[in-house]
Amino acid sequence: MTPVVSVTPATDRPPVFSNLTDPADRRSACPGLFRLAPALDGGICRVKLAGGCLTAVQAQAIAAAAQRFSQSPIELTNRANFQIRGVQPTDEIALVEALVTAGLGPQAKTDCAIDDPLLRGSDDVRNVMVSPLAGRDPQQVADVLPLAARLLTTVQGDARYHALSPKFAIQIDGGEHVAMLHHPHDLWLAVISPDEVAIGLAGCMPQEGDATVPPGDLALAAAPLAAAHDLVCAALDLFLEIGAAQAAVSRMKQLPADLRGAAFIDRLQARLPFRLRRDAAISCWRRRPTLRGAHLGIIAEDNPGRVSVGAAAPLGRLLPAQLTALADLARGKGDGSLRFTPWQSIILPSVATPDAVGVLQALEALDLTTQAAAPFAQMIACAGSAGCGSALAATQSDGMELAAQLATRGTAFPVHLSGCGKSCAALRAEPATLVGVSPGHYDLYRQQAGADSRFGRLLAANITIDDAADVLADLARSKLAPDGPEAAGDA
Repeated sequence: MTPVVSVTPATDRPPVFSNLTDPADRRSACPGLFRLAPALDGGICRVKLAGGCLTAVQAQAIAAAAQRFSQSPIELTNRANFQIRGVQPTDEIALVEALVTAGLGPQAKTDCAIDDPLLRGSDDVRNVMVSPLAGRDPQQVADVLPLAARLLTTVQGDARYHALSPKFAIQIDGGEHVAMLHHPHDLWLAVISPDEVAIGLAGCMPQEGDATVPPGDLALAAAPLAAAHDLVCAALDLFLEIGAAQAAVSRMKQLPADLRGAAFIDRLQARLPFRLRRDAAISCWRRRPTLRGAHLGIIAEDNPGRVSVGAAAPLGRLLPAQLTALADLARGKGDGSLRFTPWQSIILPSVATPDAVGVLQALEALDLTTQAAAPFAQMIACAGSAGCGSALAATQSDGMELAAQLATRGTAFPVHLSGCGKSCAALRAEPATLVGVSPGHYDLYRQQAGADSRFGRLLAANITIDDAADVLADLARSKLAPDGPEAAGDA
């Protein structure tokens, strides 16, 4: 008998299914809601959130599910999603039931089987990222939430797009002052005026004054904002057509040299009923930069009398009790919603300005970080050897120790702790990277363009956490930390 799950936004009828086997080819190691990926500590269930948003009710359901089915903290990812790891095979079905019942994941129009390719395919492609302040940021050029919602509906509902890799990612930028700009995407759109968007492929938006962005990260063309949805769909159609004829092409960055960049735009133009603008002004366009830590503390909103309040979870990990308390805060002091961010942090939107300081204090009381200069606010880490068989060092416990060491020195420096050379938690080099070589020992790299290593220039080899704290403190005191464009990474 084929197990069936009722996937609806309502929570009055729980889903029922009896089998969570996955006979399909995963196409990558990317976990999903319905297809848990195995890890050293158990299965990983990753839930992709539309715009990083969830309600307080959903947050409470997530906390309850994590408390029941996992011994690990809830992990915030740097695509503004979350994952529950350490899930045992006997608990997988019940966990997915709880999350789907809370209205998480793709919303199918009709009842469908858990093994239905349409349901799984819909979940895979929910990779549309926007600013956590989209729609309320006072510096935005346009509200991109309606465009993002429309595009998400299209890629979920049209089975053609389910052929995209689960890692294929799209970013839509509205010019917000709180935005992740150092996370490469397969395709990005940036609103450059109230009626026009720029498009770029296989990289990041170029920023004013940012020398760390590769030369290839350029705007390739511009189109009417009203045609942005059709532009993206045409680009996806073209990519899938090329990918079907090319071996091992599942991401934009894998396109052959003669089919990428300007050549891709040439072919894209032939599919469009409108003209793309391709002139010097577009190729020279640079986005206004953002500041590191703009997602923390009290954040201005384009809403009189209201602000957002942001806090970082240490190393991107939240305890269920913390998430429950955040849900209570959102309901009592905000608009009843939370925003997960690509910096592995949380934002409570629409807080009355007189309540902001009290909310800030409440977040600090939950052991969350609201100050951009704090060590945890400038640190990211993978699961490490406690959860990953590839890791050579315990990045989570070592990261906690490193933060404590830096706090005693009264300083911090942006650093990424990677358990091995894969760099799963950062797609581009951080200002400093610690790469695990054995338990408690790391190689320390400093970001540098043109270096032999993807991490930059090797500063010290096989050092301890104490040694690393000394070097990072020296870097901070010598003012080598970037205090301009945001440089956080993404997993």
